[in-house]
Amino acid sequence: MSDKKPARVANATINGMSINWDDSKMESVYSNVGTATANREEFFLLFGTHQNWRGTEEERKLIDVALSKRIVMSPFAAKRLALILTHSIQAYEEQFGKIDN
Repeated sequence: MSDKKPARVANATINGMSINWDDSKMESVYSNVGTATANREEFFLLFGTHQNWRGTEEERKLIDVALSKRIVMSPFAAKRLALILTHSIQAYEEQFGKIDN
């Protein structure tokens, strides 16, 4: 067993709980497409990439997305993520300007 301490990202306090983020096993993957689905028990976040700038004009109308990651979350965790994303987007737009859809 290693004595090495896990890498940590800045601590956060959410709802009175102190969270230490351990990024020692984190993997970074680029995604320019994301979607979400859900059933009663779980939310599924799907991430991938598309390259619709390639091919003929007709081929660019059919967008193929190479899915790379699926994150499965409880409804409670998904709602917390939605709130965090909403606040992060608001802060981004205040600093850099409105994001157009």
